Amino acid sequence: MSGALFSLSWNGTEPAWLKNWRIQSGASGFRKSEPGRSGQEARGWGALIPPLLFPPEDPQADSSASPLPHLEAKIQQTHSLARLLTKYAEQLLQEYVQHQGDPFGLPGFSPPRLPVADLSDPAPGHAGLPVPERLRLDAAALAALPPLLDVVRRLQGELNPRALRLLRRLEDAARQVRALGAAVEAVLAALGAESRGPRPEPAAAAVAASTASAGVFPAKVLGFRVCGLYLEWVSRTEADLGQLAPGGPA
Repeated sequence: MSGALFSLSWNGTEPAWLKNWRIQSGASGFRKSEPGRSGQEARGWGALIPPLLFPPEDPQADSSASPLPHLEAKIQQTHSLARLLTKYAEQLLQEYVQHQGDPFGLPGFSPPRLPVADLSDPAPGHAGLPVPERLRLDAAALAALPPLLDVVRRLQGELNPRALRLLRRLEDAARQVRALGAAVEAVLAALGAESRGPRPEPAAAAVAASTASAGVFPAKVLGFRVCGLYLEWVSRTEADLGQLAPGGPA
C-alpha cells in the first residue's frame, strides 16, 4: 500500500484498487466533518494519504521569484555610487592641492607617502584575490576613512578657514564614503560573505593630536595623503564591484 500511495503522490495516477474502493464506498475526496462520523470516515480516501506528501502551501511562496534580480540591483546601485564617489574624490584632491600653496601642486612634487593609522594603500596583489575577499578589504578601508577625513577637515579649518568649499567637500566625503561602506557591507551580506567581525576603534584622535603638534607642513602632507587614499580606495571599490556588476568581466 505504501508503494501505491507513493506512486499516487508523484505521478498523479490513481491506482485501480483505490478507485474501486472509492466508488464502492462513495468516498469522493475530502469531505466536511459530520457529527457521528469518525475522522477516517469523514475524510474519505484523503485520510489515507500521508500528510508529509502534501506539504502546506505557502501563500507568499512564488516559484518564479528569485533573489538574483534583487542582488544584481544592489550590486549595480553600489557600483554606480562608487563610480560617482571616484569622480568626487578626484575633485576633492584637486581642490585640496589648490589650497595648500607651494610646493603642493608644483610639477614633479611628490610628498612623502607617510603611513596613516588604520589605513594603507591597496596591496599589490589585491586584484588577484577572489572578489569577496577584495570587497572585505574595501569595506575595511572605507570604514577607516570617515574619521580620517574628519581630522583633515578640522586641520584645514585651522589652516584654511576661508576655504569653505574645500571644508564642505571634506565633510561630504566623510558622509558619502560611510554610505558606500555600508552598501558594500550589504552586498557582502547578500553574497553570504559578511565582513570579519567588529573592527578596532579608529585612531583618528591620536593622528590629529600628533599631526597638530608636528607643524603646518606635516598637517598638509597628512591631508594630501588621506585624500589620495580616499581616491585610491573608492576607485578600487568601483573596479571590484565592476567584476560583479551585470555586463562586467567574467
